[in-house]
Amino acid sequence: SYTLLVFVLDDFSRFFLHYLMHKVPLLWRFHQVHHSAEVMTPVTVYRVHPVESLLYALRLSLIQGVALGVGFYLFGHKLSLFDVLGANIFVFLFNILGANLRRSHVWLTWWSPVEKWFISPAQHQVHHSRALIHRDKNFGTTLAIWDRLVGSLVISANVQHRIIFGVKDNTITSSLFTLYFLPIKNATNSLLKSFRRFISS
Repeated sequence: SYTLLVFVLDDFSRFFLHYLMHKVPLLWRFHQVHHSAEVMTPVTVYRVHPVESLLYALRLSLIQGVALGVGFYLFGHKLSLFDVLGANIFVFLFNILGANLRRSHVWLTWWSPVEKWFISPAQHQVHHSRALIHRDKNFGTTLAIWDRLVGSLVISANVQHRIIFGVKDNTITSSLFTLYFLPIKNATNSLLKSFRRFISS
């Protein structure tokens, strides 16, 4: 029960932060670094801005604290987590079933009824599509139910054309300086504009 609790809380919090990264313009400036990749490989998961990494680390700390608190309250101090090589058994199984290919050009789909519950590699590739029709779709990491709840789920069988990765009108290049410092500059300018509007009103 504790293993399942940790898995569900972790998956929902990943979805929620990812959702905010797309919907809050200030956060998108940092998350855009990840989406600017035009070639997908398994190491694209590490193409993230340090600010985004910090937010995900804070999310993890918060969720683990909540899970431990709820776990101790419900089950006492004899908590145990079913894991394989340090990974939650549910996450391990999901990755063994091909989820590690979600950041690749390998179009691995699952049966459509399964994709209504679990995000396939192809569904995550749709999330990275630059096509307008795919914008802000398939935010989930493992479970698809969160996307179903907010209406952002796209089943891979419904995708009719080839996926082109990247961000349209992208201002972020592949130089390390641009990847790290342009989002900070843009976010700072955005905050200053908002502050000036607030002061003048």
